[in-house]
Amino acid sequence: MKLKDYSMQIRKHIAVLLHLIFLTLAVAGISFMYLDTRTNSGTQWLSDQKYEESEKFEKQFQADLENIFAYVAYRDVFETDGFLDLSREMFAVTRGDGPEIVYTLDEVLRYAKSQGFYLNENFEVVNDLFLYDNASTTRDQRVLWRAYDPNATISEPGDAYTSLLDLSKEVLHCLGKYYTVYYELMERPSNLYFQIAYDGGYDDGLMYTNAPDLTLEELKGMGRYCFLSSDSILVDTNLAQIPPNMTISMEQNNFYDSSEYYLMAAVDTNYAADDAYAASAMEYQQLRRHFLEGMFALGLGIVGCLLTLYYLILVSGYRTVDRVNPYLHGYDMITTESCVLLTALFTLFMLFLGEKIGYRLMHLLIPQNAWDYGEQMMRAVIIYGCCVVGAFSLLRRYKSRTLWENSMVHHVYMDINEYFSNRTFTHRLFCLYMAFLGVQMLGVGLIAALVNVRHHNWSRVLILLLAAGLILVDYVTFRKLFTSTAQEDQIADAIAKIAGGDTSYQMDVNGLTGKELSIAHMINRIGTGLERALQDQVKSERLKADLITNVSHDIKTPLTSIINYVDLLKREKIPNEKVQEYLNVLDQKSQRLKTLTEDLVEASKASSGNLKLEMAKLDLVEMIWQTNGEFEEKYATRHLELVSDLPDESMVIEADGRRLWRVLENLYNNAFKYAMEHSRVYTDVSRVDGMAYFTIKNVSENPLNINGEELTERFVRGDVSRSTEGSGLGLSIAQSLTKLQGGTFEILIDGDLFKVRVGFPVVEKEAGV
Repeated sequence: MKLKDYSMQIRKHIAVLLHLIFLTLAVAGISFMYLDTRTNSGTQWLSDQKYEESEKFEKQFQADLENIFAYVAYRDVFETDGFLDLSREMFAVTRGDGPEIVYTLDEVLRYAKSQGFYLNENFEVVNDLFLYDNASTTRDQRVLWRAYDPNATISEPGDAYTSLLDLSKEVLHCLGKYYTVYYELMERPSNLYFQIAYDGGYDDGLMYTNAPDLTLEELKGMGRYCFLSSDSILVDTNLAQIPPNMTISMEQNNFYDSSEYYLMAAVDTNYAADDAYAASAMEYQQLRRHFLEGMFALGLGIVGCLLTLYYLILVSGYRTVDRVNPYLHGYDMITTESCVLLTALFTLFMLFLGEKIGYRLMHLLIPQNAWDYGEQMMRAVIIYGCCVVGAFSLLRRYKSRTLWENSMVHHVYMDINEYFSNRTFTHRLFCLYMAFLGVQMLGVGLIAALVNVRHHNWSRVLILLLAAGLILVDYVTFRKLFTSTAQEDQIADAIAKIAGGDTSYQMDVNGLTGKELSIAHMINRIGTGLERALQDQVKSERLKADLITNVSHDIKTPLTSIINYVDLLKREKIPNEKVQEYLNVLDQKSQRLKTLTEDLVEASKASSGNLKLEMAKLDLVEMIWQTNGEFEEKYATRHLELVSDLPDESMVIEADGRRLWRVLENLYNNAFKYAMEHSRVYTDVSRVDGMAYFTIKNVSENPLNINGEELTERFVRGDVSRSTEGSGLGLSIAQSLTKLQGGTFEILIDGDLFKVRVGFPVVEKEAGV
């Protein structure tokens, strides 16, 4: 048996190798066809029997025809009596108010060579110096006329000026056009023949041709031709498409306004001359052969891939009589969904590697015009390879009967069954009812089937029984669901009322059954507990407020007496300095205690909301100005400079003026107590997104090793040593009063920088106010 397994593995490896070979063959076949220049034409171009019927031939013919028209335009510019004349005048320029300077072709060529410009073997203007005189590029030459462009128009004043180098390059460019036709079509043998004649040609007109001895009929008999005459508006041609702009070009080159002219251009399709047409015709035949070879390779590769793939499917994960195939890999042991996910992730990873590494290696091996195709093919091969690996894993699972058993869906399905097996009757009833719907659909299907055989009596009886049974079951089920839904609605209403704040609400449990009854009792207990907790909290807050009020009142009465008696003693002007010092200490401490008791009462009222607000529209900017004036002298005692950045326009907010003043007073006092001496306190008012913000910031004299939220708690002070006077209630009162008026209160600490920002919504002014 082991020998048989080993032999099977060898065959599988051979099949995999053959599959890769056939895949490579298919890719090569596609590449042969795709990289051909005629891929955009599909396979239709294979039916073209000759090169002259192809699109490439038409493009070559059109390009040559354009060159011929350029030759016609420039021949009389460069030639005299049929020969190139270096003494021909090319253009005339003037510089400033100087005289007219005329440059001949010889002068232009010598100047261009001095600057490194010349015509290469393809009659293209090139430069081998890359550096030339700056003076040569100065556009200080006003052009009077150009022999090679007599009809030039000037659209802007600057167009009349150019440099001598640019003019020389223009002449070289025109000369290159002239030489292209002169050497390719006239000096050398060519398969393209042309005749362009104005007013009768050689007899009494102009003739441009490389076939002076051939008649029009002889030219037409060569193969492909195109004939245009002034006697007709139609073009006589056997080309698939008529070359564009022929008539326009003939008229543009009609310098002597001739009334009669014709154009004949013909290609000898025997390709006797060795020129571009002959080379393209030979290449065309080679491309046809390569395309057919590519098609054959593609077909053979696809067939081979399918056959080897089919064999691998047969031998992958096979089952024997007594056991499952032992060739399941570790990758096949994970869940089915994980296999699909890992295959997708591995594919993405390989695509990433292909983009970052494979593309660069490929660019070193293939020409640039094939890079896009190569990248597409690499992506396709990567996706194919990764998907085949994942597909064979799924196939082995299927054959070993683990595709479903080892899937997450199967595990979830088993867990759901176990879950509902331990649930209450209500849960099982719901699931059974879903199954019941399926049975109902089956019953309807049976009735529909029995209708087809209703001519039998037994089928009619069965139809009636099934219909009656379905109606009865539907009624019972509807009643049960309706009752259950009504009870759920009662529970939902009770929860909504309790969530709305009615914690004393109690459900009526009459008529409730099962799970709904137990839920109702739990809701009633929740409501009772919330009501008791709320009452306890209200009672605790009331007792706390009463305690603070009573204690403050009890302290305030003797404290007032102490303050009065201290004042009386100070008025006696006791001569003992020690006694006066003691009286001052008593006065300071008593006043501080009085402030503390007042702050304590106000903090209790503000936090509990037990304050009556008189809301009105206030100008926040004006109020800050007033506050600055109140505290300016006080700040000067600690050498604090108050720096304000307030806008000119007013910002109207809605607040209680007395409470807002207390907020500002607490903030300014806080800065006065804790700011570093000889420093600045900054205040500003700004408007952001419909909010008016007042900001006050200062540098603390003591390190602020505390966050902003802790500073707003009662009796918490930034001065840990508590060496400054303060109750630790100022910021807490300011925050409570601000929020009570609908504003925002923020404390920001950055190192020793202390910053408070108070915000209120801006009240927009009414129109006409």
